[in-house]
Amino acid sequence: MFQQLDRHAFPGQRQRGRQAADAAAHHDGGCLGSGSHDVSSGEIWRHVSERARLTPWSGIDRLNRNIRYGSSKDLENIDTKLLRVFDEIRRTGSVSAAAERMGMSQSTMSFFLAKLRELFDDPLFVRTTTGMEPTARALELEGRVAAALAAVQALLEPPVFLPAASDRVFRLCMTDISHIVLLPRIVNRLRDAAPAVRIEIFRIGPDTPGRMESGEADLSIGFMPQLDAGFYRQRLFEQDFVCVAGPRHPRIRRTFTRVDFAREGHVDVSPSTTSQLIVEQAIRRAGLERQVVLRLPSYLGLAAIIAQTDFVATVPSLLGEIVARQEGLRVHAPPIAIERYAVNQYWHARFHRDPGHAWLRQTLAELFMDTGVAVSPPRRRSSRRAD
Repeated sequence: MFQQLDRHAFPGQRQRGRQAADAAAHHDGGCLGSGSHDVSSGEIWRHVSERARLTPWSGIDRLNRNIRYGSSKDLENIDTKLLRVFDEIRRTGSVSAAAERMGMSQSTMSFFLAKLRELFDDPLFVRTTTGMEPTARALELEGRVAAALAAVQALLEPPVFLPAASDRVFRLCMTDISHIVLLPRIVNRLRDAAPAVRIEIFRIGPDTPGRMESGEADLSIGFMPQLDAGFYRQRLFEQDFVCVAGPRHPRIRRTFTRVDFAREGHVDVSPSTTSQLIVEQAIRRAGLERQVVLRLPSYLGLAAIIAQTDFVATVPSLLGEIVARQEGLRVHAPPIAIERYAVNQYWHARFHRDPGHAWLRQTLAELFMDTGVAVSPPRRRSSRRAD
């Protein structure tokens, strides 16, 4: 079996094996033999092939590792303390001064220096009349050791997000109402604080929780009562509902009564949004029925339709205020009781401590504080139930 695998090895594999054998032939004390006699690569390749026929796969792995890496000077033998010892002796030129700076005894420092010398097979620092001077090998290692220590230090430092310097892409899931009501304000605020930051918008849908969990989306803004555990929620603001009618509606002027509500033709949005479901529940509780004469796939065309027809619509209050300004619509309080609903921001626990993510959430929370409803602290969902 091993013969067949060896014989049918890819050409690149055979070439790498011969290269490894050549390296081993010139390495003192290699695993395939030691001594000063010359060994041809062909002989070693035959030796490796013969060993492959008799050695289990784990043994072959060890053999290959020994050929490639030689002695036992592995990463397991290096820790950051050894690198710091090297760096301090290089800086101070003194074992005792380095020991004092690191808060250890001189004997302990000498012990670590001995380990360094063994590890690199070089004296590294030699005592002279002016102090401990570096060898050529130590000078070669100096920059690498400093870079390694800096890299380790960077791992331990808390991440920092600098809005003014960031070109990060933030991805938000939103409803079409939010496109009209919230997105312009969000864009302007982010552009002021972080000019190079970019924004991408996804529509809220069944795949939204998965997008947030995977990191494809950073936040979701809206009302999502059926999220699994592992998500955070923060209320941004709450909304009432209003009824809107065209400026030249023939029957609705100063007031809008229950009779008007039941008599007039309504524009609805389908598939039903959270806000429309709340309206439907309120209508049923009031014992009324409304005549839905037009269903739209979104709110985007609603304002123009209401302005140019004698239809009416019941919409969230912030949307009603905006379309009233845009199209001159009349805004009325609903003639039935409709409970307000919360607009929240949601995010997954995986990104709760991400500095850029936290900055985005805080920016949005501050942005919507002026809606008149206090922003709530974040809450984490611990079950499937809506909190």
